[in-house]
Amino acid sequence: MNRAALVLLLVQLAWPLGTVLSSPYFNGPPGGVPVLRELSYLSGIYVGSATNVVHYKADKQYQELLAQQFEITTAENACKWTRIRPTEDTFNFTDCDFFVSAARSHHVRNQAIRGHNLCWGAHNPEWLSQYAGNSLKLRSLLTDHVTKVAGHYSDKMFYAWDVVNEAVRDAPQGTTDPADYLKENVWYPAVSDYIDLAFTTARKADGEVDLFYNDYNCEVVNDKSTAIYNMLKGMRDRGIPVSGFGMQAHFRVTSQDGKAVTLSADRDGNVASPIPTSWSSVEDNIKRFTDLGIEVHITEMDVKLDNGSGAAGLALQGKVYTNMLKACLKFVPRCRVFETWGFTDKYAYNAAGEKPDYFDASYQAKPCLYDVANALSDYNGH
Repeated sequence: MNRAALVLLLVQLAWPLGTVLSSPYFNGPPGGVPVLRELSYLSGIYVGSATNVVHYKADKQYQELLAQQFEITTAENACKWTRIRPTEDTFNFTDCDFFVSAARSHHVRNQAIRGHNLCWGAHNPEWLSQYAGNSLKLRSLLTDHVTKVAGHYSDKMFYAWDVVNEAVRDAPQGTTDPADYLKENVWYPAVSDYIDLAFTTARKADGEVDLFYNDYNCEVVNDKSTAIYNMLKGMRDRGIPVSGFGMQAHFRVTSQDGKAVTLSADRDGNVASPIPTSWSSVEDNIKRFTDLGIEVHITEMDVKLDNGSGAAGLALQGKVYTNMLKACLKFVPRCRVFETWGFTDKYAYNAAGEKPDYFDASYQAKPCLYDVANALSDYNGH
């Protein structure tokens, strides 16, 4: 039994016998607030949310809802370079260890964990920039970091690691030559094979965990997703141990007339995805990646609302969530994770006033939660 299958089994065994059959939502919304974790149990898919350690420590209601609703979780920031590697010679696992312990506690019923992330060209500690252009030093630092971090958690039964995050340009100049599609950052082009290096090093540090590449604005078949496809196919052909592709799935919709809009850059300079005009393109995209023999995870989904939360916007928000979920469900078990980047508008990431999550700022369930629950229930035949 591989690591992913074992983790799924352990998460399922954490539920008391008969819990699923008592779900308050199998017969429709009047029974109470739907519990996504119970519904996903029968679907062969993990439904999850990112965890913010700061909010988890301070907000009991946040803890309880996270535990109730989700089977899998990712640390928003606690396991990134900036938290773990405050200085070149210091590894501080305090926040990431806390996150892992919380996810594995009895309180949250043994949630599965996606590690995030081992290598990114952004949000790195300031000290790293002093080595810009120093290929040998950067290569050594990357190898050391991946070895120690992935190794530190190799006995913690992580489901997956996002090994490399957001390496491909938003508008590639080409889709076959890495020089045409990779972003220039602290790692590239100084360490031209840094992606291969990160993956092979991660596999040496943990021989079982699934290893993912993670990116945004690549849900449909477009130039960016094609560049990623070619990159991952090339890695597979070279024997690089890549297990899967994480589609972040950040969207924004209007709340005035229910129509999709093209999105502007967020505070990190990322351009989130326009709402697909055809969800068949999402399915085609997932299929071509799974045809490589790898998994696809929906890793950071949210659906931001421009101009508040009008009825049309809330309806479209739910439709976008469910269409993305249904696309993933068509490829279970090769598409096995459907995770959002948070679950309450109270702490929505980079979305002031845009209300992207399942629960509002007072922890009341929004229409999109019922829509996702209905989609899972329909898939399960209820």
